Amino acid sequence: MEEHLQALLGGALSCPVKWGYFSDGESMPRVTLFRMSGRRNHTLTSKGLMRGSVQVDCWGRTFGQATLTSRDVRDALEGYAGGPILHAELTAIRDRAADDASTAHRISLTFDLTYRE
Repeated sequence: MEEHLQALLGGALSCPVKWGYFSDGESMPRVTLFRMSGRRNHTLTSKGLMRGSVQVDCWGRTFGQATLTSRDVRDALEGYAGGPILHAELTAIRDRAADDASTAHRISLTFDLTYRE
């Protein structure tokens, strides 16, 4: 799922996408992915599907740039089904506008994913 999600967003966006943190000085906008939770739905005959939450942080030099990037992520991922991902559902949106103009702005999107391993 991790590789598929990164490739999906990387192909849909015109900015870098990666799991974890970027180094200082990397270009913006950019998107970072973090697993927030995950659990397996067991059955009597198999190990079942996974259900988990992924936080997608959309970063920009301005709040507008972060907003546009978050809209592109939503367009690509909201309701998505393909590859190992059976369903992607947007469950939360949070933002943080920086007080300091030299600081990056961030919009965080939380997606619940149902997927096969």
